[in-house]
Amino acid sequence: MSTAPDLDEPVHLVPYDPAWEIRGRALVEQLTAGLGEPGPYVEVEHIGSTSVPGLDAKPVLDVQIGCAAGDVDAVVGYVRGLGFEHLGEAGVPGREYLRRRSEQPANVHVVVLRGRLWTDNLLFRDHLRAHPEAAVRYARAKRAAARAAGRLLAYSDHKAATVAELMAEARASRA
Repeated sequence: MSTAPDLDEPVHLVPYDPAWEIRGRALVEQLTAGLGEPGPYVEVEHIGSTSVPGLDAKPVLDVQIGCAAGDVDAVVGYVRGLGFEHLGEAGVPGREYLRRRSEQPANVHVVVLRGRLWTDNLLFRDHLRAHPEAAVRYARAKRAAARAAGRLLAYSDHKAATVAELMAEARASRA
């Protein structure tokens, strides 16, 4: 994982807020409006813990934009124009990571549409939505990681094994 000091930030979890669904939809609509209607070339999805009803989360929306590989730079430029800070791949090859910490804090992940990152993020989200017991296990791991770490990079490392287990379950369920 990247050790970029700009990426590492304090982590705190809060109980699920039903407003996240509304705010996530609004951010998806805002991004979509500037990129054109979703279709075969660009799609925008609310992902991450704020997209899973009932799941404790950092109060930061995560949205992914899927586009053609040749359009990544243009999409990143558009999102930067909305006031997001671009942090490059931020430790995840194939993803361009942008964040905004004013207004409603949010992260935008720009990935290749239908690529591995696009598919894995949706598969993970949908697995947690469909399997409440998996969401409970993930919430436990997140709380333990936040208590042990307190900062983003260590937090991510602490919960990595649980994420890997849940991804394996999600892939097995899909197969």
